[in-house]
Formats: sequence, C-alpha cells, structure tokens
Amino acid sequence: MAKLPTAGQFWQFCLQYYPGLQQPLLKLQDELGANVNLLLLLLYAEQQRWHWSATEITLLHQAVQPVNQQYTLPIRQLRRQLSGQPTIKAALLQAELAAEKLEQQTLLAACPEPAHQPATDLLACYLQQLAPQTERWQQTLFDLRQSLID
Repeated sequence: MAKLPTAGQFWQFCLQYYPGLQQPLLKLQDELGANVNLLLLLLYAEQQRWHWSATEITLLHQAVQPVNQQYTLPIRQLRRQLSGQPTIKAALLQAELAAEKLEQQTLLAACPEPAHQPATDLLACYLQQLAPQTERWQQTLFDLRQSLID
C-alpha cells in the first residue's frame, strides 16, 4: 500500500524541485490555468509510480480550486501589480507562500489512495482536462520531467 507524504515532506519536495521546474510550471499556470501545487503532486506521484484515474485528478483539481480562488490568486495578483514598495511586496510573497501551503494541505487531504501501476502519465491526463490539445504541451511536459532528472 502506497503512503502519501506528510504536508512537511511534500513541502520539502517542492522546495527541492521547484527552482528547476519554475519556468515550465509557471507557463502551464499562466497559459492553461493549471494549479502548480497539483502539478507538483502529480510529478511526485509519477516518481512513486502511483496511478490515479482522470476522475480522481479532476476531484483533486476541484478540491484545491476554492483555496486557490479565494486566497492564492488574489494575493498573487496584488503582488504582481504592485510596483515599488518592496516591504509590502515581500509581505505579500510570504502570504502567497502560506496560501500555497494551504493548497498543498488541501490536496493531500483530498488525495485518493494511490495505486501502484506501471508508469502513468498523470500530468498529461491533467493537462488534457484543461486543454484538449495536449500535443502542444508535450515539450513543456518533457522539460518538467527533464528538470527532475537534472
């Protein structure tokens, strides 16, 4: 039986890999509306050789959306719009990180029991739900996976 990471373990995974994954993750976030924390969770799951169905991935996306819409997005938009005011911008960044942690906790609480199966393309499954023309994003998916290897 597969064991989900704790919130702290998942946060550490994200801190370790996000710097190398930042560009393709933000591209998917900004252009498709993908949730970066869900993308990171799916990358983690793929590394563990876990399988979730398309329905389960949809449920994860739906679970994190209220937190994202209510907290993370408004804080991010305000931080991005702010020019000058480095002290306020730094405080908003800390608030955004706290909202990101809340998103991760929400995702982990909503996670279905993972099943071990041969490699499953969880990322492509998620992107297919957001934008049917997944072929357009194949290079971005490749870049994400390469960054994990590097």
